[in-house]
This record gives sequence, structure tokens and C-alpha cells, in this order.
Amino acid sequence: VTGKREEEKKEKGDVYYTWERSFGMFTRSFKLPEGVDAEHVEAELKGGVLTIVAPKMAGFQPRKVTVKSVIEKVKGVLGKEEAKA
Repeated sequence: VTGKREEEKKEKGDVYYTWERSFGMFTRSFKLPEGVDAEHVEAELKGGVLTIVAPKMAGFQPRKVTVKSVIEKVKGVLGKEEAKA
């Protein structure tokens, strides 16, 4: 994603006068996660909001990870009797 900012802000008061300018190019990039069908990615810019739709590839199965509870880890390190206390 690449864009350009062009903004001017003028403020006039009884005793002061300010003029701020904010401008410049910007670039943002990211990697698509594993299993995304890169050929069918769609993007839409509407009202200043960028929406990206990245569909999964057909038949892609995510990797499953088993997460043990903290109690099970403590039991393994301290022993069953000490973990109960």
C-alpha cells in the first residue's frame, strides 16, 4: 500500500497566526499468511478505509497445536504432590 499525504491547517486567532503543513509519501507492506489464495485477493478503498479480503485456498488445513495448561507443566516440573499444594 502506497499513498501520499497532503494536508494544510491554518488557524487564525486574535493574537496569533499558525500554518501547519503535513505532507509526504508513505508505504505499508505485509506478508499474506500461509493458506491464502493470492490470486483472488481483493482490496477496496472506501471513505478512507482500506478493506482487504484474502480468501483461504480450497482444501487448506491449518496446523493444529496442542496447548497444555500451566498446571500440567507445573506437575511435570515439581511432581504431582508439590503441585497440589
